[in-house]
This record gives sequence, C-alpha cells and structure tokens, in this order.
Amino acid sequence: MPLVLRRITLDDEQQVRAAAESMTADGGRWSYRFEPELPWDQYIALVRAREQDAGPDDVAHAELLADVDGTVVGRATIRLELDDFFRTLGGQIGYLVLPAHRGRGHATAILRQSLVFLREHGIGGPVLVTCDDDNHASAAVIEKNGGVLESVVPGVADVPKRRYWID
Repeated sequence: MPLVLRRITLDDEQQVRAAAESMTADGGRWSYRFEPELPWDQYIALVRAREQDAGPDDVAHAELLADVDGTVVGRATIRLELDDFFRTLGGQIGYLVLPAHRGRGHATAILRQSLVFLREHGIGGPVLVTCDDDNHASAAVIEKNGGVLESVVPGVADVPKRRYWID
C-alpha cells in the first residue's frame, strides 16, 4: 500500500501515543508540539489551529501523519511560514519515520508528499530542508527529492546543519 500524508483524527490517539513512546525510547521526540497531558480532542484542535495561527513563539504549520494501510509509520511537520530559526536551521519541512518502519522508503515518500502539500497551499519557489550534518540517511532522502546542498552551518548543541534547497 502507498504511503499517504493525512491530518490527525480522533481515531489516531492510540497510534500517536504509541508513536510518541517509541520515539522517546529511541532517544528522539515525536513532535516538539506533542502535548500528551492534553485530552485527545483538545490536542487535535490545537494541532489544527496551528495551521492558521501558531502564536507568538511558533510558526503556522501543518502536522500530518504518514499512514500506510491504516498504520501510522511517521509524520511530517510542514511550515507554512518561517521565522529566523526556521529560515536558518529548521527549514520548511520536518519529517520522521518510526524506528520499526525505517529503511522502507517512507521518509522519501513523506518528503515528496510534503513538497506537494506546500505547492497545494500556494507556497512555491525553492523549499529549504535541513538535516544534521551527520544524518546521512536524511541527507540521502533530501537528495533523492532533488535537494541541492547550499551549505553546512553551525547548528544547535554543536551539531552542524546541512541546508538544502529543493525547487
């Protein structure tokens, strides 16, 4: 079955909470915006509201689930606007694949569909996508999607960032 990026629903609670736990166990984070203490319906409302107005400390963005035949395998965070941080280090698209689903081409599909999502929302031109300099798998995904390396810049916590542009 092909991967589909889609909005989160009330039916996704169990899978998203399990995904968040899986990422924590792997030393990562499901999403900087995941708020497990919120009741699920409030969390969904918050995620959807952030597409329109993220508030003073964030940018408008869509958080979409990567679904393969009813199974959540990852997510994309697609920034609909950029602030100084995202214009420099964060980029317009963030994506992840859950540890149990890696190595199957899902990240490439997530990034490809995220680019389509941006275009469908009127955001054209080159798209900035970044990854840690030592994340060779992510660099390969970006390059498979047409990413051209612009530079490597100092990042957060002494981890340099690779800055790619995709037309």
